[in-house]
Amino acid sequence: MCRLLGYVSNEERTFADVIGEGFENFVELSKEHKHGWGISANSATNRSTALVRDLTLAAESEKFAESTNRLKSDGALLHLRLASKGLAVDLANNHPFVHGEFSFMHNGTIKSISEIEKFVDPRYLSQFTSTTDSERYFYTVLTEIDELGLLEGVRKAVRTIVAKCKFTSINCMLLTPEHMIAVCEFNESDVTEWTVDSHYELRYSVEEGVVKVASTGWGKDHWSRLQNHSILIINRRDLSFEVLPL
Repeated sequence: MCRLLGYVSNEERTFADVIGEGFENFVELSKEHKHGWGISANSATNRSTALVRDLTLAAESEKFAESTNRLKSDGALLHLRLASKGLAVDLANNHPFVHGEFSFMHNGTIKSISEIEKFVDPRYLSQFTSTTDSERYFYTVLTEIDELGLLEGVRKAVRTIVAKCKFTSINCMLLTPEHMIAVCEFNESDVTEWTVDSHYELRYSVEEGVVKVASTGWGKDHWSRLQNHSILIINRRDLSFEVLPL
C-alpha cells in the first residue's frame, strides 16, 4: 500500500538527479500514500548509511525536497507510506528500516504480525523499533541471510512467508554495500488494496552508470517489468544484474 523507489549507481548522486524527468510525478503519489516518507542512502565506498524519515506529506515537505536534492549516495531507497489498516502512523513505523549495513523497505500487508515473528531469530527480537509487519519481514530476511547467504537467504524468507502467512504483497527492496535486491511477490487473488491493475507491479531501468527500480503509477511504464514471483539482484561493484525466479 506504499510506493517504492531505489537506485544504485557508479557515482554518488541525488534522487532528483538520478530520476530526472518525471521525479515530480513520483513525489505526487505521496498525496495518496500520505503517511510519511523515508530515505536510506547507503554508500558502498565508505560503508555508511544515512537515514532520513518524516511524517509530513512528501509533496509539501521542505525536508523531503532538501533530502532528494542534496543527499548524495551511490545507492539509496525511498519509501512513500500508506499505512496498513490497524498500524499506527508514527515515525517509528516509517520505512526504510536499517540494521547495520542493511536497508530494507516493503510494500504490502502481511496479515499476521505474530505469525511472522516466529521466523525471526530470537537474538533479533530485541531489535524491533516499530509495530509493523514490514520490520518483522526484514528481520526474517536477515535471519535467513545469516544461515544461507544473501540471495538464498532472501529467497528462503520469501518462500517461508508465502507458504505460512496470509499476505497481499511482500514486494521489497534490500540494499547492502555490495548488492541491491528487489523482490516482486504479490498475491494475485487478493486485490483488496489494489487501486489499478498494476498496483503491485515493479519495473526497472538499466542505463549507463545507474540501475533504477520502482513501483508503477507515475509514468515509467516503458521500464522493464519485474515479473511476479521473481527477484532482481544487482552487483553494486559493476552494476551487472540478474533476474531470477524466486
